[in-house]
Amino acid sequence: MELLKEIYLDTNMIHGWFRNFMASTKNSQLLKIPSVLEFLIGKDLALFTTTLTKIEIFRYIRSEWGLDEKFCNEVWDTFIKSFNITSIEVEQVELGELLNLVSKVSTRKKTLVNLMHLQLAKKNGLWFLTGEENLKERYAEYYDKVLTYQNLRKLFG
Repeated sequence: MELLKEIYLDTNMIHGWFRNFMASTKNSQLLKIPSVLEFLIGKDLALFTTTLTKIEIFRYIRSEWGLDEKFCNEVWDTFIKSFNITSIEVEQVELGELLNLVSKVSTRKKTLVNLMHLQLAKKNGLWFLTGEENLKERYAEYYDKVLTYQNLRKLFG
C-alpha cells in the first residue's frame, strides 16, 4: 500500500464532532471527541477537508440547529484549529468527469456527494477516508486511494 500520510476526511468522519459540539453547547455539557477523531489525531497524519465538506457542515448547523453564518464560521474555525486540519479551498468540481463516471458505474443518489469528495481527493493526491463501504470497489478504476475507518484502524493495528 502506498505510504499513508495525507488523508482527506469525508464529511461523515467529522460530522460527529459537530453534532457533539452542538449538543454540548445546547445542554452545557463537556464536548465529547468522537473516537474516529481521537484515533486520527493520535497518528502522524496530515488531515484535509475542502470547501465541499464545509458546505455540508454549514448546511447541517443551519438546517438542524437554525444558527447563522457567523456561528457556522466560528464553529468551523474552532474545529479546523483544534485538530490542525488543512481546509482546501475549492471553487469547482469537474462535472464532465463525474458525468463520465456515473455513466460507467451504477451510482446511488446519495453517493454523488461522495464522488465529488473522491474527485477532490484524487485531484490533491490524498487518501480518501470515508464511511461508504463499497466506494473503493465500485470506483477503483477511477481512484483507488480509498479507505474506510475500519480499514485504517487495521492498518495501524
